[in-house]
Amino acid sequence: MSLRALPEPEGFALRNARAAKADDGSRWLPDDALYDASNQMKAEPPAVAFIVAWYTRLPSGKLALRYRCHYEHDRQAVALAADLAADLRT
Repeated sequence: MSLRALPEPEGFALRNARAAKADDGSRWLPDDALYDASNQMKAEPPAVAFIVAWYTRLPSGKLALRYRCHYEHDRQAVALAADLAADLRT
């Protein structure tokens, strides 16, 4: 698998330092999270699966879940999502 890192967003270094210091993901912009994940996946390529998930706001004002995923075998994305949910709760 050959992954290409995304270009560094302007102001990333400052926001990254603030987010790391406070251990607070709300200090990042979406571009920052994608850029950092892109770099980490280039250094440590996904072994069997990965998920990118986000909310978007519909014209009605409601939130809608959107996601994209890669997996080698059926159900790996589900297993990954379950592991992620468990990790986020701790």
